[in-house]
Amino acid sequence: MSFITIFVIMTVIGAFLYATPQVPEIDSLKNVKLQTPMRIFTADGKLIGEFGDVRREPVEFEQIPESFINALISTEDQRFYEHSGVDVKGLLRVLKVAATTGEFSEGASTLTMQTARNMFLTRDQRLKRKLIEMFLAVHMERELSKQEILELYTNKVHFSHRAYGLAAAAEVYYGKHLSELTLPEAAMMAGLLKGESAYNPISHPDRAVGRRNLVLSRMLDEGYIDQKTYELAIETPLTAKKHRADLDIEAPYVAEMVRLDVINRFGRDIAYNHGLDIVTTIDSQHQAYANTALREGLLTYDRRHGYKGPEQQIENFAEKEVNELMQILDSTPEIGGLQPAIILEVADKSIKVLSKEAKELTIEWEGLNWAAKFISDTRIGYKPKSAKEFASAGDVVRIRHIKEDEWHLSQLPEASAAFISLRSKDGGVTSLVGGFDYLSNKFNLATQARRQPGSNIKPFIYAAAFSKGFNAASLVNDAPYVKVNNEIDEVWRPQNDNLKYNGPTRLRVGLKRSINTISTRLIDSITPAYAERFLVKIGLPDEHMDPYQSLALGTASFTPMEMATAYAVLANGGYQVEPYYIEKITTSYGDVLYQATPKVVCEQCEQIRINNQIRDAKYSPEIRNYPALPLPENKIAQEVIDPRDAFILYDMMKDVIHSGTATTQLRRRNSPLLERHDLAGKTGTANDYKDAWFSGFNDKLVASAWMGFSDHRRSLGRYEYGGKAALPIWASFMEKALDGVPEQEIIQPPGVVSAKIDPKTGKLAALGQQNAIFEYFRDDSVPSESSQGTTDFGQLYSDDINRNTDEESEPEQLEQEQLDQLIDSLQDDSESEPVEQEENQEPPEPGSIF
Repeated sequence: MSFITIFVIMTVIGAFLYATPQVPEIDSLKNVKLQTPMRIFTADGKLIGEFGDVRREPVEFEQIPESFINALISTEDQRFYEHSGVDVKGLLRVLKVAATTGEFSEGASTLTMQTARNMFLTRDQRLKRKLIEMFLAVHMERELSKQEILELYTNKVHFSHRAYGLAAAAEVYYGKHLSELTLPEAAMMAGLLKGESAYNPISHPDRAVGRRNLVLSRMLDEGYIDQKTYELAIETPLTAKKHRADLDIEAPYVAEMVRLDVINRFGRDIAYNHGLDIVTTIDSQHQAYANTALREGLLTYDRRHGYKGPEQQIENFAEKEVNELMQILDSTPEIGGLQPAIILEVADKSIKVLSKEAKELTIEWEGLNWAAKFISDTRIGYKPKSAKEFASAGDVVRIRHIKEDEWHLSQLPEASAAFISLRSKDGGVTSLVGGFDYLSNKFNLATQARRQPGSNIKPFIYAAAFSKGFNAASLVNDAPYVKVNNEIDEVWRPQNDNLKYNGPTRLRVGLKRSINTISTRLIDSITPAYAERFLVKIGLPDEHMDPYQSLALGTASFTPMEMATAYAVLANGGYQVEPYYIEKITTSYGDVLYQATPKVVCEQCEQIRINNQIRDAKYSPEIRNYPALPLPENKIAQEVIDPRDAFILYDMMKDVIHSGTATTQLRRRNSPLLERHDLAGKTGTANDYKDAWFSGFNDKLVASAWMGFSDHRRSLGRYEYGGKAALPIWASFMEKALDGVPEQEIIQPPGVVSAKIDPKTGKLAALGQQNAIFEYFRDDSVPSESSQGTTDFGQLYSDDINRNTDEESEPEQLEQEQLDQLIDSLQDDSESEPVEQEENQEPPEPGSIF
C-alpha cells in the first residue's frame, strides 16, 4: 500500500472522528427558514414596499429555469448527479496539493458542499470548516434528493446587490420574473457566482461577458446546447442593469410609516428577515388618484408663478459630444415624474431637447407659453412672445410628458403639499401623499408638518358654539373687531379678507363665506378656554394650541392627518375615530401576528343603550332582557360632538361647496362634484397666505389637502387662498374617487327639526311670510319668537320634510345673486382676490401683481 493511500485513509478517519460531533443536525435543513424581506401591500393586494437585509423570493425546483441548472452544473460541478456529496476525484487532487502546499483550495467543492457552507458555515479556508463541510454534504445527500439540494442552493446563494436567490437576482439585474430569463442571462447569473464582485455585470460588464461566454462554452462541451445556440448566445449584447423593486403602486410615504411601525413592534431582525407580509388600509386606486392630484396641484400653482430659469447652464455646450450630454442627464434623477432634458436648439415658438432616453424631442409653443419670468411669490413678468426670451441652447431643464408625443417645459416646484384620505367610520387611511417626491424629500408632510389651519378650523369653533346654545340661524355682528390686551399693551384687529362688513349675519352665511369677525365674536362668547377644551375633546392635540381669540382664525398648529381625523368626526355624525394604516401582519407561513381592531362608529349602539335605560326604569331586573351590543364597549367610537350639531354643520358646509368659498373654483374646472349633494367642506388660509387648506367629506370618505412652503416664513403669494391653491388637489381626487359612486347624504338624526325662518332676523318666519327659508335646528334650540315677535310653532316641520335653504323670496335671491356675481368677479373664494388677467388682455407691467 502506497504512502499516499495510507495518508488519505488516515486523514479521512481522523477527519471523521474530529468533525462528526460538530456537524449540524440535518433535520434543520428540512425546515430551513430563509431570510426574506418584509413586503407591504394595499388593501386590494398591490405591492407598495419591500424592506429587508436581503432581497429574496424563495422558489421551488420546478420554477428554476433548466438553462440555469445546466449552466450551474457545467461550471461548478460536472459530476453532481454521480457523487454522494463529495467528489472523490476532485478531493484526491486537492489533498495532493494540500500535502505539498499546506493549503486547501476550493477546487473540490461540490454544489452540495457549497450548499452546506451557505446554509451553516463560513467562507474561510480552514481545515476544520472544510472537514465539517464535507461530512455535512454526505449527510445532506443521504437525506435530501438532488432536486432538493439544487432548490436550497438556488434560493440561498448570493448574487451581489443584496440579491439572494435566483428569483431576486433576475429582478435586480434584468427586471424580470425568473421564468423570463433567456439562455445568455441564465449563463450570466451562473457565471457571476465564480466571483460576485469580479464578474458582476453592473460593476464589470466586460469581465462579466467573458465569464458568461466561458459558461456557454462549458455548456456546449457538456452537450447542454448545440453549436448554433452557442454562437447566437455569445453574440447577445449585455442588457443587465440595476432595477429597483417592481412595485405595483407608488406609496413610499406609507411604506416608510409601515416600516418604522413594524420595526418598533417586532425589532429590526424580525421585520427585515422573516418574510412578514403587511396588509395596509390603503386603496390602490385612491392612492393613484392622490399621487396625481397632488403633483398636478403643485405644478399648476408653480406655473401660475412664473418660470425660474434652467437648473444648470452647460459650459462650452457647443463643444460637447452626445455621450457627454448623456452623462449629465444620467447623473440627474427624475423627480416627481419630471424628466431632465438639455435644450439643443431654440426657435421662435418651439425648442428641441435631448431627453434622458437619448431622444430628440420638440416642445411646441403650447407647452412653453406659460413661462413668464418669476420675480417674487406675488409678481411675474410679461407673458413671453418667443421661446428665445427664456430658453438657450445648453440649458438643463425639466420636461413633463402630457400625452403621446406631447411634452411641456416644466420645473421642480419649490412649494410643498400633502394629502390624506380616510374612512370616516373607523379612521382607516385610504391614501396618503407626504410630498411631491419621496426620493428628493423623505420628510412626511402629511404626518409630520405642523401648520396653521386658518379657516379650516372654523367648523369646530361653530360646533363648540352650538354646544353652548347657538344655532345656524343665530345672528352675529359682522363688524370691525378690536381687542385690547392691557397686560401686554397689545391691540388685536382681525379683519375680513375683503375688508367688507355686513352687519348682523346668520351663522350659516358666516361659515359659508368664511367671515373672520363672526368666528372671532363666537369664540369671545364661548371663551377661548372652552373652545380649546372642545378641540381637544374631538382629538386635536392640546400642546399645539393656546386659549386665545386668534384660535378662532386657525393660529394653532396641526398636521394634515390630524385635520382629516377631526373632519371625520363631522362626517360620521359626531364620533371620534383614530387613524390607522396597518390592517394585518402575517408571517410567510400565514400566521397572523397582528390584526387591527379599530374603534368603529356604531350607529345602533346608542339606541340600544337608550332602550336599555328605558328597560331599567320600567322593568324589574329579571325581565329586562337586555340586547347585547354588536361590538365590545372599548371598540365603539365615543361621541364627542352632539350628532344633531354634526348633522347641522354638515348641512351648512354643503353650502361651502355649492354657494360658498369652494364654488368658484369648482365652476371653473366644470367639476362633477357640483352635481352631487352629499359633499361638504371648508377652505382654509393662514395668515399672510402661508398655508392653504381644503378639507371635505361625504358620509364615507374624508380628505384633506394642504399646500405651503417648507420655510414657514415664506408666503404662497397674495390671493393664494385655500380655495385656489389646495381645493384643486382635493377636487381632483374626489372627482375620481367618487366617480360612479352613488350619492349618500348623511342621515338626519333624531332630535333635528326643520323650521321656516326670516333670513334677516334668524327668527321663525311669520305666517305667510314670502321670503321665508328653511333652516335646521336642534329640537332644544329652535327660536322661540317669530319675526313679528310672536311664537308660531305652526312653522315647525317634520324631520323628513323636503327643504331647500336657497328658497328665499325673489328680492332676497336677487340680492344674493348680485353678491355671488361680485364674489365671482373678485376672487376664487370668499376671501377677496383680484380679477384674473384674460388671455386676450395685454400682459401686466413687469413686476406687477398678477
